Amino acid sequence: MKRIFIYGLLTVTIFASCKKDKAIGPPVEIKPDYVLPQGNASITDNDRIQQLFNDYGSYFLYVFTQKDFEWTQSTSTGNSKIDTAVLGNPIYVGKMLDYLNDIWLKFLPDNFKKKGGIPYRVFLADSIRQYRVGYPPGMEHLYSDYKVSGKAFAFTGMNIGLTTMTADQKLAKKILFTGAIWNYYLGNNIIDIPEAFYTVSNYTAAAPTTPINALNPANLEAYRQKGFLPSSYNAVSGGAFEWHNGAYSWTNAKSNDIASFLLHVTQRSDAQMAPYLSYPLIKQKFDILVNHFQTKYGIDVRAIANATY
Repeated sequence: MKRIFIYGLLTVTIFASCKKDKAIGPPVEIKPDYVLPQGNASITDNDRIQQLFNDYGSYFLYVFTQKDFEWTQSTSTGNSKIDTAVLGNPIYVGKMLDYLNDIWLKFLPDNFKKKGGIPYRVFLADSIRQYRVGYPPGMEHLYSDYKVSGKAFAFTGMNIGLTTMTADQKLAKKILFTGAIWNYYLGNNIIDIPEAFYTVSNYTAAAPTTPINALNPANLEAYRQKGFLPSSYNAVSGGAFEWHNGAYSWTNAKSNDIASFLLHVTQRSDAQMAPYLSYPLIKQKFDILVNHFQTKYGIDVRAIANATY
């Protein structure tokens, strides 16, 4: 009986394999996420956007929906606050593209742009605002300069302000956007940090003595000697804020350290860096990063930091 059963199976299998294959049917058309050209920008400006897509696979969008703007593959925050993008006037598309090239794209080699250096979606918006319940008229919206959502980056400022922007204002925007862009690169593994960076300062030693500020010069000097930089600066006074301010901040010393150095290698000029680079450990870590980004990605981060307008 076993043999009869096996022979039967073989016969069925051979018969089935000899049957004529069914037609699969016509291929399913995969439509692009967006159709270019989009809207009422000039032919020249629309052609520039098309060329950016052809070269780098990234959409520069000036016509988009709120759903597009909020789109992300996943979220872990559960934020209930909703940002709203205000569309810009398409007559400023060309100036917006020039602006982004001058403060961002011109510093990146083509190969890096093709490998994630330009997000999949780049939204060109007039403004980004969030409605706040209970605020008086004229103060009910909180405005943002940019928004990062998944593989998308939204830039604001596509309006008449582009025609009146001063050199100092443009520099301030470059610094602001550079910080956000490089945090995006690091968070999305578009850049990496060489292990050599983390071998210079000792993160397992006892935490530096606090408070660390100008009123406690001995603590500040010891902190610099250990190879640590400020985390940010006061926008008005220029005063430095240090990332280490207690026991908890020291448990995140490595991530705090690289964040502060990314800020300095991409945003602080040679003149601003000169006092810090007199400290051997700071200079060693600084040079490691500058050389790494130049060698691996072809990016001169010091050209970004030193650019003025």
